[in-house]
Amino acid sequence: MQYKYGKMLLVLTLLFINNFGYSQAAAIDVKADTLITDSEKPRFSINGAFRVHYKNEFYNETRRKEGGEFGFDLFGLVVNASYKKFKVFADMRFMPAVSGGTMPKEGWIGYDFENGDDFQVGLVQSPFGNLDYNSYSWFLGIGYALGFEGKYSMGAKYHHKGKNWDWQAAFMKNAMETFTNDPDLRDNQWSASVLGDNKEINQVAAQLVYKIKTHNFSHKIGASGQFGQLYNFVENKMGSRNAFALHYHMDYKNLGIKAEVYKYEFNPKGANSEYVDIGSFNYTYRVVSKANVYALSAQYSIPFKGKSLNEIAFYSEYGYLGKKYNLNATHMLTNGVLFRILDGMYTYVEYVAGYNHPFLGGSQGSLYNEFDNKWHARLQCNIGYYF
Repeated sequence: MQYKYGKMLLVLTLLFINNFGYSQAAAIDVKADTLITDSEKPRFSINGAFRVHYKNEFYNETRRKEGGEFGFDLFGLVVNASYKKFKVFADMRFMPAVSGGTMPKEGWIGYDFENGDDFQVGLVQSPFGNLDYNSYSWFLGIGYALGFEGKYSMGAKYHHKGKNWDWQAAFMKNAMETFTNDPDLRDNQWSASVLGDNKEINQVAAQLVYKIKTHNFSHKIGASGQFGQLYNFVENKMGSRNAFALHYHMDYKNLGIKAEVYKYEFNPKGANSEYVDIGSFNYTYRVVSKANVYALSAQYSIPFKGKSLNEIAFYSEYGYLGKKYNLNATHMLTNGVLFRILDGMYTYVEYVAGYNHPFLGGSQGSLYNEFDNKWHARLQCNIGYYF
């Protein structure tokens, strides 16, 4: 009997061992492209994370007097499975109810071709802008709040991975569908999506990236575009949306730089076409329907060879939302430092400031109209163990 249980324990241990890398963004983010396929035996692994979070919102008088708050952030599980050329990937988040509760971030069934290309169907990442993020921070940049960074939707995607040229093409049927029009339930999702009276449907997206590698430099120069529909189920009318981006990513030794510029248009059918409702994590807010966006991020990493501290990385990010209709712009500035400890624990310490930003002291309509026109800031620290 002891031998039987010992053998079972050995098998379970082997299933959990893997060599997948984690992104230094606000997520578990196992790199799905590293999944091992073309094996005659099924492969299976489970990863995950547990995170706690401290924040002090200086614009919140009550929280400021309390000296901030410290609480549970999330518990997440990432499941990978593969057999021959097929693979399965699922990333589930378990969060407090106030943040949306249990929700998937990403999940799909995929197939690897002989030339290295792959195909995914399910909840897949939209091929737009710098991937996976234009950010190095835990909080992510202004593009996330607009629904253009860390964006996952229900559909299918083909990804060509050439030596110099990399391109992706996708069809997204809709955002992460909860099969309801209840506004209290539709914003319980990880990616920011159009909500309210409108629904994102039938989007075509594509991206082309040219890669240059030298002894010390790595460059990715790309362009992205997307076009889709907005269905207003109250008016029973169809609107449209589109976005076009130019983006650049450079790595030089320990320095990384990401930059992108894009313009977008939402053309909803409804009472007011100057804004759309967008939401995620159980929070819905207004976003101007037409704007230009500029975002720049930089990071400098210092590796260590110690037994405990493996890396310290300093990063700074800026985002600008230039609104149409003569509305005041939105600004977002993040400065922070990342500590990587024991190759599994990531701690982000950030000072985030915003001007006309709904997550930073502003009203729910700050990304559409202007309000108090002041800078607001918060200090936060996210501590996570990734296994």
